[in-house]
Amino acid sequence: MPSPDVHREFASAVSALRVWTEWHGASRFALVFLVVLVLGAAARRLLLRALERMTAFARTDLGNTLVRALRWPAHYWVVLVALVVAVGDLDEREVPVRVSHALSVAILILLTVSVTMALARVSIALLEHSMRRSSTGIQITELTKVMVWIVWAVPGALIILGAFGIHAWPALATLGVGGIAVTFALKDTLANIFSGFYVSLAGQMRKGDFIRLDAATEGYVVDIHWRITTLRTLDNNLVVIPNSKLAEAVVTNFSFPSAKLSVPIAYSVAYDTDIALLDRIVLEEARNAVGEVPGLLANPAPVNRLSPGFGDSALNFTLYVTATDIPAKYVVTDLLRRRLLARFRREGIRIPAPNRILEIQREPDVPPAS
Repeated sequence: MPSPDVHREFASAVSALRVWTEWHGASRFALVFLVVLVLGAAARRLLLRALERMTAFARTDLGNTLVRALRWPAHYWVVLVALVVAVGDLDEREVPVRVSHALSVAILILLTVSVTMALARVSIALLEHSMRRSSTGIQITELTKVMVWIVWAVPGALIILGAFGIHAWPALATLGVGGIAVTFALKDTLANIFSGFYVSLAGQMRKGDFIRLDAATEGYVVDIHWRITTLRTLDNNLVVIPNSKLAEAVVTNFSFPSAKLSVPIAYSVAYDTDIALLDRIVLEEARNAVGEVPGLLANPAPVNRLSPGFGDSALNFTLYVTATDIPAKYVVTDLLRRRLLARFRREGIRIPAPNRILEIQREPDVPPAS
């Protein structure tokens, strides 16, 4: 019968063999993972450069757009390939069950996250490319990008929760009653979200358009977010508007369908002015200013109208010209007024000041009572 010392030595040898086996498996896993990771990163860089060179010869920028969209998901794919190769190299007898399960879950998470990210980024890239090629001029907003991410992220999140044994579909089905309460609690937030999504899809307002709300607030549309829309005024200030207010407001879009706009320039002259001479002078100055005044267009041709008409002490005219856009409107108005004033002075056309005639009637003298 073996002695107790022999049993102790045998148990010690078995324990040492188990420790060596586990260390050997872990070290081999780490070595294979690092080698494949380095090789995969180099291959990813070379492949992306090759794709960029290939798409550089194409007439469209779609290839470059897709390459940029897949750049970040490619990082996850490199890690995923390295992990799969390292796990496949291990001997099943060297990997505990818990470790094997954890590695499988990690592979599933990497695969789901990378595919979800790739699908979302490619979808956004295709939307941007399609909108650039369309004649509508609609641009993709941050709200649209967020909605695309949500559409692809929800299935990915359900898959990852399922990997941890959390089945979300029954839980989602039981949220019917609770969802009503949440809807009332988040009524304003949901109104802003859906209003912003409606404004984005309507196509009547785009990023970069100059708009005016209810004849008060005006500015360039910076972006349409999930809750607010931001405007940049001509004074370079930022105006934040809730999407629900924007959807209900009366909006004037000065950039759609065309940024060109008619600019009225009001002025007054004396009643004794020769109207035919005035028309010739004013239209001549307006035509000669094309090319000299930034933003002034020759077509449509300028028009001089006796409007609003007869004033208390002057004839009130309005010169209508065309400017390229809203910022040019103020430059055109200022410089044309200066030119007209100088020309009126040379031609002797008077701009009268308001005249008032006061008649003071004295009461007749009343004889004193006797």
